[in-house]
Amino acid sequence: MWAPYQTYAEHGLLSSTTMGKLKTLGVILSIVLAVLAYCLYTPMPPEAEEPFQQMKFLAKFKSIMGFVSLLDMVGLDGMDTFRKLRSANPVVDPNDTVTSVDGTFDGVDVRVYRPKDQGKDEILPALVFFHGGGWVFGSRDSHDVLMRRFVRKKRMVVVSVEYRLAPEFHFPVPAEDCITATRYFLRHSKKYRADPKRIGVMGDSAGGNLAAAVSQALTGPDFTDLPKLKVQVLIYPALQAFQFRSPAYVKYAGSSVPGLLNAERMSEFWLRYAYGHDYLKVNHLDLLAGKHLTEEWLNSKEASYVDVKHLPQMLREGYAASADSVPNVTLSNFVKTVFLNPLFSPLLADGEKIRGSPSTYMLTAEFDPLRDDGFYMTKRLREMNVAVEHRHFTGMDHGFLSVFSYQNSAKAVTEICNYLDKSL
Repeated sequence: MWAPYQTYAEHGLLSSTTMGKLKTLGVILSIVLAVLAYCLYTPMPPEAEEPFQQMKFLAKFKSIMGFVSLLDMVGLDGMDTFRKLRSANPVVDPNDTVTSVDGTFDGVDVRVYRPKDQGKDEILPALVFFHGGGWVFGSRDSHDVLMRRFVRKKRMVVVSVEYRLAPEFHFPVPAEDCITATRYFLRHSKKYRADPKRIGVMGDSAGGNLAAAVSQALTGPDFTDLPKLKVQVLIYPALQAFQFRSPAYVKYAGSSVPGLLNAERMSEFWLRYAYGHDYLKVNHLDLLAGKHLTEEWLNSKEASYVDVKHLPQMLREGYAASADSVPNVTLSNFVKTVFLNPLFSPLLADGEKIRGSPSTYMLTAEFDPLRDDGFYMTKRLREMNVAVEHRHFTGMDHGFLSVFSYQNSAKAVTEICNYLDKSL
């Protein structure tokens, strides 16, 4: 019997029935708290660089996702709620040294950032930025604070693109919006006091996919009248939907991944981007099992781009490349048209497209199913003599740049800006 209850009982203030109910309630509450702690707790591997901050952030993230799942269970739209949470109007400090204005570029919504003290005749380098969020979440609002950090650190103009999102607008709409906005800015950069010879693209996660896709698209014959992009900055990008059995996808599957993104969630994002509301026509677990990998796929030139031999030995340890199941030809034929499209999977582009890519800054994080994509693309770019600076954060998780309580977030922003100082 708990001491407080015993004291009350001795003075006749609680009946035995009441004490029994309180004791039962206490046991139930203890169990609920224990289950909650178990569900929210994520053990961090020894190489984690900021383990306590990372565990704190992941507990918060799991709480939010649990709330979203609960809304879905009771018939409400959890996805829409999460979108609103991710895109709440940012609170801007009136004393901020960065100013911004919203507008549209050929019908695509954008936000243009610049130093508040930029002179009327001062021409600055510029970046066109595409936000992450699995092509499903995110907005110019969700990444507002990060964009202001970049402009404060590197004196430049930044255009944040509000491309339309899946599942309502699936592939190729988001990519086409990004191409449209970038094309417009390249043609009208002087209007925004930006140097047309010093413009690059940047994106994180799904936005990194879009940045690479835009870079490749602009090398095509329809864009020969435009200034060439100077750089591309790809931040833990999603670059291929060919191989979901890479070491990182295998290692970072399940609920105990030390990061906000696991293989299951990422494969669902790919499907929502590819097929919109019809994404359930493909079971994402079949992709993770490699059921789409028929002999035709495995013997294709694209397979050579995601060969595990291109990864450092330390990333291949304990890895078994074989698929878990018999290939499904129907599945393979269904996904082939979209998955092998370079606009969808930029890593799979032909050699000329890769060779035409601008100077590249590649950032990868260890605790991330997309980790290997960055290594594969770095290999392809270097083979085509494209200058690449690759920074791998060995103790961080996917999305860490947007978690401002992480010291490595500020560090990564600084390192990217140092690269831009040299290359843009």
